[in-house]
Amino acid sequence: MKSPDISSQDVSTSNPEVEEQQKENQTNKPIKGQFRYWLIGIVILGGGITLWQILSPLLMPTPQTNNATPPPKPVETVMLSSETGNQQVRLLGQVEAGEKATLSPQVAGTVEKILVKEGDKVTPGMIIAILDDADGQIALAEAQARLVQEQSNLERLEVGTRSEIIAQRKAELTAAQAREKEALDNLKRLIALQPDLMMQRQAELEAARSREKEAQDNLQRIKGLSLEGALSERALVEAEARADETRNQRLRAEAALKAEETSTRQDIAQGQTRVDNAKSDRLRATAILAEAQAGPTQEEIDAQQGVVKAAQAAVDQAKLRLERTKIRASVSGVVQSREADPGDYVEVNDPILTLVSDRSLDIFLEIPESLSGQITEGMQVNLFARALPNWEKLTQITAVVPAANTNSRRQLVRVSLNNPPEQLLPGMAIQADLIMPIIDKNTFTVPRDALTRRGDQWLLFTVDNNQAEQLEVQLIEDLGENVIISHPQLKKGQSIVIKGGDGLQDDTTVTIIKS
Repeated sequence: MKSPDISSQDVSTSNPEVEEQQKENQTNKPIKGQFRYWLIGIVILGGGITLWQILSPLLMPTPQTNNATPPPKPVETVMLSSETGNQQVRLLGQVEAGEKATLSPQVAGTVEKILVKEGDKVTPGMIIAILDDADGQIALAEAQARLVQEQSNLERLEVGTRSEIIAQRKAELTAAQAREKEALDNLKRLIALQPDLMMQRQAELEAARSREKEAQDNLQRIKGLSLEGALSERALVEAEARADETRNQRLRAEAALKAEETSTRQDIAQGQTRVDNAKSDRLRATAILAEAQAGPTQEEIDAQQGVVKAAQAAVDQAKLRLERTKIRASVSGVVQSREADPGDYVEVNDPILTLVSDRSLDIFLEIPESLSGQITEGMQVNLFARALPNWEKLTQITAVVPAANTNSRRQLVRVSLNNPPEQLLPGMAIQADLIMPIIDKNTFTVPRDALTRRGDQWLLFTVDNNQAEQLEVQLIEDLGENVIISHPQLKKGQSIVIKGGDGLQDDTTVTIIKS
């Protein structure tokens, strides 16, 4: 019995490391047990929470459904009318002179003076340039001299032929008769001398032909003797020379005969002409004498009066031409440019000055292509310009130009301004708001409060049987308190919400508190 105890004690005493390990195990054993308990608790708690989250919707009692209908929303409405209003379209344009005149000379000449400069104001009839008038003065003097002469001739016709005039006409007739007789005598003498002259020239020709024949015969004889050796070579040469000389004499005689024939015919023709002229002078002098003795007829007096009138017209024309060397302004305005200077030679219609009116302007506005054919005369436009910040003008379109601008390819309209402000000048840019009626049948004018803005949408609510219907409308024009809208479902007489529309939804029940 004692052996085991002793053994055990001995073991414990003999192995101190084992004893210490046992003590340490006994000390750590309660600490590890507590940790496990905490870990198990945490796991159980987390699982419980997860399980609760999964099961709580199923375990929670289902809320009872509230079948009560929300109360109708009070709104104010108004009836759509057929009034559509106007829209404004911004137009751009340019100012041009209402009246523009290019002053040109009506006669050619050298510019002597130009009396105005750019920017000067001129009035109708004012002399603005002068051309050299030396030629005009000479032409006027000649026309006046001829008028005096023709008037004197008319006075003589109206007084009648005086005795000294008749005596003068008789003397002129006698002289004409003497010239005719002399010319006739000369012609007869030429005709009488023609046979003698021709015979003389013919005789000279016959003599020349005889001498030529004789020389030719002598030449042939000498040629024969020379061949026989009876005559020397010199005699043959002399004979040939003689034959050539006689041939030349014969040719000259023939030419002289022809010349004489031609000269005689010419002299006779000239003589006949002189006779004819002298006869005409005699007949004319006879008629003049008879006319002087009979006195002027009424037809002659009338004819001379016509000549006097023509001479007077020539004087008036010369005066007008002289007056036209002074170039005058045809209209009032301002000198825009000068195209000529003193010393320049200008032809008819060459530009000298350009005038623009200071009392009227034309505004040319370009209209968008989408509006072509919709613009008419009389539509209102409100004009304004950056150069004149304090000026604007409400006026009407004067005319629609049936052509497009060559640069922009857009149609133009013209607005005429009378008595415009002085600061508005031709060439300035100008703007205008075109007031254009909207004629779309689906377009209406409504108060601004009738629209609700949600994002990029403009909403309008119509009311039918106390139910609101939402329409997304197109905003055409903002008129201030009113706006112009368009939607294909809008009709005249519909009720639309003008107050209380904020927060409305499609198919919301409403109650109309004011209509």
